[in-house]
Amino acid sequence: MKQLSKIMLAAVASVALAAPAFAWDFSASGSASAAFNITNTKASTDSNAIGSGGVSSDGGAVTLSSTHADGANTSTLSYAVNWADGGLDETLSISGSKKVGDWTGSAGASYNLDRYGCSATGSDNSTVHDGASVARCGQQQGADSTAITLTDGTMTIVLGDASHLSGQNVGSGSNAGGAVGFSGDDDAIGARVGGYSGVSLGYAISDTMSATVAYQASSDIGDACGGDGVKDGETVGAGQTHGISGTGFSFNGTFGTIGVGVTQCSAATAHGGSNEAAADSTGTKTSTLGLGVSMAFGDIKPWVTFGSYLALNNAGTKGQAYVGTDIGLTYALGSDTIVFSTSSSTEIGTASSTAGEALVKTGMELGYSTAVGPVALSVGYGTTAKAQTTAVADCPGTLASTCVDGYSRTDIEVAMSVSF
Repeated sequence: MKQLSKIMLAAVASVALAAPAFAWDFSASGSASAAFNITNTKASTDSNAIGSGGVSSDGGAVTLSSTHADGANTSTLSYAVNWADGGLDETLSISGSKKVGDWTGSAGASYNLDRYGCSATGSDNSTVHDGASVARCGQQQGADSTAITLTDGTMTIVLGDASHLSGQNVGSGSNAGGAVGFSGDDDAIGARVGGYSGVSLGYAISDTMSATVAYQASSDIGDACGGDGVKDGETVGAGQTHGISGTGFSFNGTFGTIGVGVTQCSAATAHGGSNEAAADSTGTKTSTLGLGVSMAFGDIKPWVTFGSYLALNNAGTKGQAYVGTDIGLTYALGSDTIVFSTSSSTEIGTASSTAGEALVKTGMELGYSTAVGPVALSVGYGTTAKAQTTAVADCPGTLASTCVDGYSRTDIEVAMSVSF
């Protein structure tokens, strides 16, 4: 026992002496939240309202991280465990930056370490088990895509898989559900852009203005400017014969108390073969626009966001279109905040708007947030409604399975959270 104690003491001393030499700072973090929720949902005009909710809680993610600094050069390594998508997420990530002269280069990589003990017809790490697809069953199946950023503070170049352009949504929300988006409530109103493989060049025009131009070129045809872009039956995955290309532009500026941002991006899929057959002349063209305006009038900060998206196949016979607005304000009461927002969107040509008939969604949120000692407390109220141009006689009827005309939802939530 005495010998073991000496060994342990020597090990601790070694770590204590080595840590300053390597200049690594270690930390651990986590969070927890709990909420009481009351939700009432009516699926369509002739449906009964259904209540749900109650008390829920979430342990949040557990994260271990270590940061190393050597002058202007930094590295951060993290290991995070969380429950998501019906399984345990284990993620190992590293990011860093190095500076030489006026230029700083940065990049990062992240890998999912999920270990699922699936047993079925396929191999243990297969995504198909018992003849069905099981979400996230098995470890990561390929290399992580990433991007390299190079900047001198005025010019910024990004090459790789990144969110090259901003969606320009400048709104805020409450902890209750009430905001509406495009294809889903998480598809925020604004320019329908996201991460995609491409290159972008950003330039700081002044201390208050900047502009970015972006170019997309890859084989991931489902990523038109970072959003869905397949509307003409283009081949995806194995045997894919199409590629995608696109261009985009964004501008952000502050003029006194008003901030303005605008983004436009267009993309198109194209057949990749040299001898394109008539049956393969499929393709989709997309275009999206986002405009965000934020204002600061003392404690009151209003915002307005507009967004649109259009996708059409080469023949112009298939596609979808979205248009929407998000308007609201935040009001500061000392360290507390009140938020109010109202949003609306119109969809045409989607699965939920049958035969090209418009589906109109509207939403509202009202929230209040404060702190009680170390605990964040939020109270929110939200409402959502949907209207469809389908005749009411068809709900229920021939369109009963897809009818959402008369949909309504109210949500009240009181939530507490703490980080440590």
